[in-house]
Amino acid sequence: MLSVLADPILPVFAILAIGFALGRFGWMSVEEARLVNRLAMTVLIPIVLFDLLANAPYATFAPRALLVYVGVEAAVFASTVLVCRRLFGLPAGEAVILGFASIFTNNVFYGLPIAVLLYGEDGVLPIMTIIILDSTVAMGGTMIALQAIRQGSASPLAVLGIFWRTPALLAMLAGLAYGATGLRMPAPVLTFLDFNGEAAAPVALFALGVVLSSTRFGWDGAVAATVGIKLLLFPAAIALGLVLFAGGAGETGQRFVFGSAGPSGATAFSLALLYNVPTERIAQVLVWTSLLSLLTLAILA
Repeated sequence: MLSVLADPILPVFAILAIGFALGRFGWMSVEEARLVNRLAMTVLIPIVLFDLLANAPYATFAPRALLVYVGVEAAVFASTVLVCRRLFGLPAGEAVILGFASIFTNNVFYGLPIAVLLYGEDGVLPIMTIIILDSTVAMGGTMIALQAIRQGSASPLAVLGIFWRTPALLAMLAGLAYGATGLRMPAPVLTFLDFNGEAAAPVALFALGVVLSSTRFGWDGAVAATVGIKLLLFPAAIALGLVLFAGGAGETGQRFVFGSAGPSGATAFSLALLYNVPTERIAQVLVWTSLLSLLTLAILA
């Protein structure tokens, strides 16, 4: 465990810590970090997603494990929303945001780079499967719920319109389409993808660190519950579901569990801003899960 923590988990986490420190000392502002993050989200991350999906070994796909993951996600999401509403009395919108954070893992910026270093690009299809699931079904369902709460009704067409204007989702669709053709990627295109894709994760994590540096910490029961659900209950439920309904799923199952155990994704914070939901609790969830997942990922790796 210690060797995995020392390399690759801590080196990947270090760039986030550097961003956090620069933000704390006032050497970089949140506004500047948002511009850096926009570069990552609109250019670099889509390049990575297209590359991995276009070249992924789909023959190793495990549909039963995916169905287990979807079912557990739905159950944990609903449970977290219920706990936040009934036990802590949070508004509906904030409860939905924390429910989303309890199942949405920062695999694009955090889990995937670590998994590539641990397992190689041929061994990260389960992580990519989670990314696709979370970026479409989980995020789409959350957006519909937030829109319904804000407006009193939901418009799936409006949600689809947001997806259509999201470069990362378009890159996923393009990568899936190219991968389905079975064609070899031209060497110049591979060079472009490799050269630019390597910058995606460190740039995004650095920007996230700066943004999180402005977070005020304090004890909050809803935050503690969400962090515990995300890092302990959710991975444990995934592992149990795979054992009961997919025979454990072997190495694929282990990587599904690994992909569930990372920190909450920053998309939850972005959705809170988009739908005018209070951000103090979700920001704390992002910070605490980023710190504590160092241990959970090291154990699972």
